[in-house]
Amino acid sequence: MPLPASPRSRTRGRVASATAVGVLVLGALTGCSDNGQDSRPHSTASATSSELALPTPRSAPAPAASLSPVATPGEVRISDGPFTDRVRITKLTLAKGPAAVTGHLVVTSDVSDLIALELRAAYYDAQGRLLGTGTFEHTEEGHAHGEHSGPQAENGGIDFTVPAKGLQDTPAAAVLSIPVLVNE
Repeated sequence: MPLPASPRSRTRGRVASATAVGVLVLGALTGCSDNGQDSRPHSTASATSSELALPTPRSAPAPAASLSPVATPGEVRISDGPFTDRVRITKLTLAKGPAAVTGHLVVTSDVSDLIALELRAAYYDAQGRLLGTGTFEHTEEGHAHGEHSGPQAENGGIDFTVPAKGLQDTPAAAVLSIPVLVNE
């Protein structure tokens, strides 16, 4: 029969458990932020020592309802975000029919293999009002094992097309953002 724990060892156990939960919650709240640019509140639900409430996964922020200043016709802007300094985007164009943002992207930050990439485009009319959005997703699964034979975003780059979905009017301009960029 095991001996009961002494009051001192029980206190150490409680302190260690409370410290571990505190460190995890603090890490989840501060380590998952986008350099303070995200103004949405994070989940701070109470947690017990056997269960830890983690923040819910975040999605990309909604596009602005209006573009300010209004873009010139055909202009494609790149939204500054946490991943824009890790890529080089060239050949940006706003295709008219069907409406889409096209371009070429190269990952420049490091040489590790790209796992997932998501690009989003917000489409605006000539007055700068939001018309709709579109998404481009790219994965290079299997690349790390020599199985990937297509273009690689971290080498020569990839061409992309972000098609507009459900627009009621012809877009005059667009804003491209990078909500997801995952390297090995």
